[in-house]
Amino acid sequence: MNFEDHKWNQAELDFNHWLTGTKVESAPDRTNILKSAYLVFREKESERLRNFCNHAFEVFRDKEIRTLDEPIQFPLRIKSDIVSNSLSFEEPKFRINYFINEDPGYWKSKTKAENDVLIQGILSGEQSIFDDLYEVEFPKVVRLVTKNSGTLDAAKDVFQDGLVILMEKVYRKELDLTCSVGTYLYAVCRNLWQEQLRKDQKSTYFNDPYSNLVADITPIGEETIPDVFDSVNKAIETLGDPCKQLLECFYYENLSWVEIASSLGYSSAASARNQKYKCLERIRRSVGAEAE
Repeated sequence: MNFEDHKWNQAELDFNHWLTGTKVESAPDRTNILKSAYLVFREKESERLRNFCNHAFEVFRDKEIRTLDEPIQFPLRIKSDIVSNSLSFEEPKFRINYFINEDPGYWKSKTKAENDVLIQGILSGEQSIFDDLYEVEFPKVVRLVTKNSGTLDAAKDVFQDGLVILMEKVYRKELDLTCSVGTYLYAVCRNLWQEQLRKDQKSTYFNDPYSNLVADITPIGEETIPDVFDSVNKAIETLGDPCKQLLECFYYENLSWVEIASSLGYSSAASARNQKYKCLERIRRSVGAEAE
């Protein structure tokens, strides 16, 4: 291992401390590059999810929103207590029905395998999975937000942010579900909206049947975006593939070197790891050149 590799390894230790909320930076320049790369890939992931979510939202609106004279037909597989609530849109006015109380028998029947299907569908970008989430889970978030000082657009943003957090928990191997994906996602969205209301200095008391749900929504790095973020973003785009894919797989998706080598076609894990240093050095030189 040469001296440069040693500095990058130290930066990775600092980077991992940053991911867990511990601020230790003995190699700040390189650490800031890794932080920026992570945030670049998060932004890319958010955009990817946004595209799926926008399509699913349109499907949801077409299926679940009808004129006041036309009641909604809910899927037979949903067994829930349903109430109606009127909202005013630009034109025309609609009635939206919301799922309020989950049938315990329905959720208890959801196995770990079913959760895995949902998570893998989100990871791989199966539009039908997103459509199902918007059909079944999104109405609850709409009701939560609109009943607590928010709008449909705000609910849409919160739901997308909740999906990003869900994804990151999966990538960081921090998701150990003891409930359905839908219940966890609702808990995340509930906490996100509560935090937004706190920032807006509005009441954070929610009168809903899910007050006991808890989910961690601690953002990673949003409050400390490095000054080199834009430069790193530009450098990563300039690198192109396979560097971009390799760095995303390692720093954002948290894949092992064996998985990366197999996925990207490297001869071995060591070969993929060595390529990573070359990619990082190219970014460092590019960022350094811009600073000059």
